[in-house]
Formats: sequence, structure tokens, C-alpha cells
Amino acid sequence: MYYGLTIPDLSVLLGYFLIVLAVGVVASRLVKSREDFMMGGRRFGKLLTIMFTFGAGTNAESAVGVAAQCCKTRSLAGIWYQGVMIFTLPIYWLVSPIFRRARVMTTADFFERRFGSGFMFLYALFAMFITVGYTSLALYGAAKLVEALTGGEISWQVSILVVAAVSFSYATLGGLIATVWNEFLQGTLTIVMSVLLLPFFWWHIGGLQGFQGAVANSPHAFDLILQKGMTTFWIVMMSVNTLLSMVVQPHIMANVGSAKTEMDSRVGFIGGLILKRFLTLPWALTGLMALAMFGAAEMDADHAFGATCRELLPSGFAGLMLACVLASIMDTSSALLVMFAGIYTNSIHKKLFPQSDERALVRTARAASIAFAFIVLPLCYSFTDVPAAMRFMFKTVPLMGIAFFLAVLWPRANRYGALSSFVVALGAMLYSQYILGWTGDHGLPKTILLYLALGTIAGVVVSLATPREDPGRTSRFFLLLRTPIGQEQILHDAGLMEIPGTGSFEEPPPDRSAPIPKLGPLRPSRATVWGTIIVAVIAVLLIAMIKLTAMWLRHPV
Repeated sequence: MYYGLTIPDLSVLLGYFLIVLAVGVVASRLVKSREDFMMGGRRFGKLLTIMFTFGAGTNAESAVGVAAQCCKTRSLAGIWYQGVMIFTLPIYWLVSPIFRRARVMTTADFFERRFGSGFMFLYALFAMFITVGYTSLALYGAAKLVEALTGGEISWQVSILVVAAVSFSYATLGGLIATVWNEFLQGTLTIVMSVLLLPFFWWHIGGLQGFQGAVANSPHAFDLILQKGMTTFWIVMMSVNTLLSMVVQPHIMANVGSAKTEMDSRVGFIGGLILKRFLTLPWALTGLMALAMFGAAEMDADHAFGATCRELLPSGFAGLMLACVLASIMDTSSALLVMFAGIYTNSIHKKLFPQSDERALVRTARAASIAFAFIVLPLCYSFTDVPAAMRFMFKTVPLMGIAFFLAVLWPRANRYGALSSFVVALGAMLYSQYILGWTGDHGLPKTILLYLALGTIAGVVVSLATPREDPGRTSRFFLLLRTPIGQEQILHDAGLMEIPGTGSFEEPPPDRSAPIPKLGPLRPSRATVWGTIIVAVIAVLLIAMIKLTAMWLRHPV
């Protein structure tokens, strides 16, 4: 045994490390421009986009957090820590074309086109903070899992350094191309990680009867809704919250915008989200499995997933599980690193040094990637509880989401209203936590309702009380969102300028007059209507699967 692992375990792990680093080296040869580094040259089809969306949004922190929450609450209700997005899946089918048709490299560019450079700088700083926070949390969650898997032989403090070194290295070399190529392998391994434990546990515990007997002292073990904490109100408000959060997460622009076609982006994005929601059930079951095997009072809940793996998996499988854990964090952290570097390069460095050529900007993006690592690593060591850290991100990321929906749903919204919505929502969130004392799962839905209501009201009132945005800029923004991929001549005719050799468009220079497009009524396409119906049916089936599983587990044998 070495570091709590056998020779077969270490062999599997070493082989995995060599593969992902090799992919980074090969992909680095394809990175010639910012478009290649940040958007992968917009070359990815449906399958790669599915795995990219799934991998970038799924990591060990997701599995560890759901399992820990189920273990803490002694209930299957912890599944909603990642499962609440099921209820809003049809909306993402409607929203996803916005990101592909925006024809920009980052969400900061998106906000600049709608509200100008001032609001763009605000979002850029916010997004860089979010990428650092998400990556630190993900590394911490993965490290706690590694520590549990190795029986403490590899501490979580050391694990953070090892995982960060590999994932940051290949992302810095190959940018989004390396990240997406590795997502296919890593996403597959994450799926394996999610379901690998179930057959071993079922045999170990003695089937359904043994499972029920082991959790007999937890009367609400198979409840999906609790009387306190994770109530129906909690689920409803968190569903709305995830919608506001998803649209402003920095990596989503790359998830959707890097696809070859509009349909590739839609199917890939929704497919990845559906796959993650499907796997929340085995993550939640792992938390109950840990409860059945160890008891909630006898272990650190953050170790629930890892300790169960170590107890149940035979030699060789533990190494495979460890490779899966590392895959789940590496794909997320590499995607966030690329977005951090891209937002800094596009939204800050390029504004300060407008004469920089493409080679210089690619070098800057790679330098920003290295700086990202030095910022993330110290923050990783400040966390003490994965679910608590997840709640912090739950409350913080959606604050900018109000401005996003004001931007795309209401032409009268302006930069002052967008700024007000963010500032007021931030103030409401801080007031609810530090003055009203709304903390934990009990206070989370009330906090969401408060900042969502006040932030929206502020955005609307201030927009109405202040001057409109430039009519030409606003019209060209909405023309972008209405123009399908492949019909770019419409944009050229409206005065928008394509960056040579890319799929990105910019506003015409201030000294160049451009016509103001006339926009007719918005008519949804057949793909939009039928796709929304199909995704709604899938969402219902996912909810039914979760409900039927809970009923089956509760049913007397």
C-alpha cells in the first residue's frame, strides 16, 4: 500500500494523468487566436457539447455536496441541492440560443454590447470573483473526497495542490480545445463515479430489506420534502434562483457559444443539464448509504461519499474512483480557468492595451491562467463545510442574473437600472444574512425572495427614471439575438462588424454611421416549440423517476 492505495489503484491513476496532460500538449498546437483559446474555434458538435456542459457543471463538489446534505439531513431531500434545476429545464431550451446568437467570446462582452463598458467592467470583476470561488470550492470538495478515499494517507491540503497542478497545466496549454477534448473522457469517468458504488452497496447491505433496516432510526430517510429547512418553499425559490444563476455563470457562454451550429448548442447544452440531473439520484443515494453504514453522528458529512467508496470498492476500483474524482474536478476547474483568463484578456487587458495583436493576447490569456492558480489556491484552504460553501455560491451568483433578464426581455432597461438591480440585490442579500439572521437552509429561500423582488423593482424603476440606451445599439443587440446562425449577412447590413476569421461581432466604430434595424414581431420557430415540449416531458419523467425511487425504497418488503 502506498498513500492508502494499492499498486493497481496507482497504475490507473498514473495512466489517467498522462492522458490528460498529453491532450493538453496536442491541443496547444491548435491555439492560434483568442477565439481558439476561449471558444475552441466554435468547432464542437452535439456530443462534445453535451459532455462539455455536463463536465464543466459537474464535479466532485456536486456529488460530495449532495451526499453530505443527505447525510446531514438524514433524508433523500438533499437531492435538491443539485436537482432543483429539473423544474426549469424547458426554459433553458428557450434561453440557450441567446448565448450562441450573441456571437461574443465572453458574457462580459455580452453585457458591454447591451449596457456599455462601465457595466461590462462590473460584470468582469464579478465573473472573475465567481470563477475563483467556484474553482476553490470544487477543489476543496474533491480534496475532501480524496482524503476519505485514501483513509487520510493523502490529506485534503496536499490533494488540492496535486489536482490543481494537473488541471491548470493542460488548460493553460490547450485552452478550451484541451478542456472540451478532455471533457469527453472526464465526463464519462464522472458518470462511472456516480453509479459505481450502487451494486457494491446493494450486495453489502443485503438488498432493500437490509437498507431499510440500516436507516430505521431515520424516519424521514426517504422523504423528498422536509417540514423544516428543505421545504416546498425552499424548492420553489431555489428553482428560480438556479435560473438566475445559470445565465450569468462565466463558463456558460463557452458551453453554448462554442458549438458549431445553433441546434448543436441547444441539444448539447440541454443534454448536459439533463444528464447531470439524472445523476443527482445516485449521489443522493450515496449519502443515505453512508448514513446506513456509518451513522450520521460518527463521521464528517463531507467524507460521506469518499468513506463509502473506500469501504466498498475492491483493489483497482478505488484507483478508478479516484481517477473519476480527479476527472470531475479537472474538467470544471480547467473550464473556469479559461473563462477567467478570457474575461481578463478581453474585458480588461485589451481595453488597457488596445494595440495588442492576437499572439500577444493569447500570451496574456495564458499568463492570466497562471495568475488564476495563485489566487485560487489560498482560498481553497478557507473552506470548512461543502454544503455551507455551496449555499454561499447559491446566494451570490444569481445577483447578476436580474440584469441579464432585464437585458434580454425588456428593451427599455438601461445601464443604470442594471447597476441598481445588482447593488440593491447585493444589499438585500447582506441585510438578510447579517441583520435579519436568515442563515442555513431555513433562511435561504427567504433571502432569495427578498433580493429577487427588491433587485427587480430597483432595475425597473431606475430604468424608467433615467435616459434610454442609444436606440441603434439596443436595436442591433436585439437583432443579434433574433438572427439565426448562418444568416450573418443581416448583421453586416445593419453595420455590425465581424472580427476577421471568427464568429464574433462588434459594434461599428463611433465615427461610422449605421442604420437602425427595424424589428418585426418575434415568432418562435418549430424547433423552439417542439423542443420546449420534449424537454418538459423529460423533466416530468425525471421528477417521476425520483419520486418512484423514493416510494420504492420506503415501501415495506
